Amino acid sequence: MQRFAWLFIALTLGGCSIYPLPEDYMTTDSGQLYTSDRIAATIRCQTRDAIRAVIRRNIAAVPQSHVVYQRMARDEMLAWLDGNPANYRALKWELFSPELSKPFEYYKDTNVSYDFTIDSTEMNTLGVNVTLLKALNAGTDTLGLLAKNDRTREANRHFRVFDTFDSLARLMKEEACNNQPQVPNYLFPIAGLLRINTLIDSFLIANQWENLAGDKTDYTTGQMTDTLTFTTKSTGNFDPSTTATSVAGRFVPSSASLNVDNYRQDLHTIIILISLPPTKNGIPQFDEYGRILPPGKAGARAAASEGLDRQQQINTQNALTRLGTGVGRINVP
Repeated sequence: MQRFAWLFIALTLGGCSIYPLPEDYMTTDSGQLYTSDRIAATIRCQTRDAIRAVIRRNIAAVPQSHVVYQRMARDEMLAWLDGNPANYRALKWELFSPELSKPFEYYKDTNVSYDFTIDSTEMNTLGVNVTLLKALNAGTDTLGLLAKNDRTREANRHFRVFDTFDSLARLMKEEACNNQPQVPNYLFPIAGLLRINTLIDSFLIANQWENLAGDKTDYTTGQMTDTLTFTTKSTGNFDPSTTATSVAGRFVPSSASLNVDNYRQDLHTIIILISLPPTKNGIPQFDEYGRILPPGKAGARAAASEGLDRQQQINTQNALTRLGTGVGRINVP
């Protein structure tokens, strides 16, 4: 029995995280931990880059000889922005030429709202099954021993972030977007390059040419939402076993098995809401670092938060519909 004592002692040990978080498994290419704030920064930086790409395309569409900003012509202006991205912070939308300043000023207060849910679940099972067998003259005696330890840990983190086209394109600090991913991450997509630019482009096209409407009976405040859900499951099993023949007169382990199961699931859900401000009154104000200033301008934040709430309700209703029609599937590890 003493030979197997270590197996029972091992049941009190384990690799289950007490507080499972994304950084347990997700790291950047340089080895930095991928925390929830870095996840938010990655999404915001990719949104910022998409908005800047739109600004650049609009400037590039102007005839070459035209002055587009103060005294700079098109190519000079593009070289100035490309040479140092920090120059975006110095832009003043009203100083652009009329064909650019009008759309830039119209869209600068467009809200970009994010709802992040990061749900990490980890389960560890460690079990020992030993069968002791003693041979007798008239038969055998059998003694079975089973010990098992199951542990489940779950952490659910939820938060929201509010931006505008202007706060992202101009005011967001350049160092906040250092070492951002340049390629997709197929294991943890939320830590890689996503196609957020398609949402920005689709919103602008739809609002310009397709009479984009708002929610329910609001036909004047155009909005568009993407809900991204990424599920990554990791499973590991270790199940060695051994058998032996019985010995007359004493118990011997005729069979012994060790069962180690490890299961990790990371569920990341991001709702990105792009919406025009309901009115020019109540538009949030941002400081020189892109941070929302204190009250007085909370109306747009409240409207954006309500929009995210509605999208969460829609997602829940869609999930229930899929479950009711048999389209949804429940996986039990």
